[in-house]
Amino acid sequence: MRTVLLGLLLFVASAPDRAADRRALLAADSALALDGAAFTDSAVYLHPGSPLVRGARQITTFLADAKVARSLQREPMFADVSLDGSLGYTVGWTRSEGSRGKYLACWRKEPDGWRLAAFAGTMPMPDSVPARLVGKRDETAPVRGRPNSRELLQADSAFAALSVARGAKQAFLTYAAENAITFGSGPQMNEGREAIGAAFDRFPAGAVLEWRPVAADIAKSGDLGCTVGGGTIRSANQYSKNMTIWKRQSNGRWKFVADGGNLRPAPALER
Repeated sequence: MRTVLLGLLLFVASAPDRAADRRALLAADSALALDGAAFTDSAVYLHPGSPLVRGARQITTFLADAKVARSLQREPMFADVSLDGSLGYTVGWTRSEGSRGKYLACWRKEPDGWRLAAFAGTMPMPDSVPARLVGKRDETAPVRGRPNSRELLQADSAFAALSVARGAKQAFLTYAAENAITFGSGPQMNEGREAIGAAFDRFPAGAVLEWRPVAADIAKSGDLGCTVGGGTIRSANQYSKNMTIWKRQSNGRWKFVADGGNLRPAPALER
């Protein structure tokens, strides 16, 4: 019995302090400039109106010509990290010369600190409406699992298939965690599963939202991960990029806790 108790105490003592990790991630988000040095080698960058940019070298080259992106000041509003502290995400606002946008970031803990694994933001717009992100946070207990990124790709693919078969609203209601957050199309973010579903009441009649995940990252503890992909709204000639943060649920299945994206060129124009 004493051996079991000793092992348990050692495990607790060695377990990451997730509250401290959250604070460290928020601090890193506020401090790191959006440049190539902030990204992991395999990172993905989703810039509004551009194709996906993959890899730190390509992101560095892209950002050298993206003055708007470099000038953005980030205001992180929420952060969460995996059980083992290896992966995390932040959501918040970007600001630039009286304008405000939204952003979602997936972070990987590297030996030298937190670095971006994926970043998606919206174009800044006139800051005429006070920013609001005060709803309930996702506080469900983390659930460990296999650190298999293919599981995330399969979950996102099933999510996309349901959107085609049953409509985007039904798909998002099915896969959103209770207190999930999405960018939405207005000046505020959609907070909570019901608000996310209601936002699709304004979706064009007959339009079909489809997408395909192309990259995934997952925590070593298998409880948190992110996917990135490209989407299309049929009949509207709109092409998009999307990024989704996933959290494993108590039943072992995945639901998303944050989702955002922006427009991309038509596929024929992609490099």
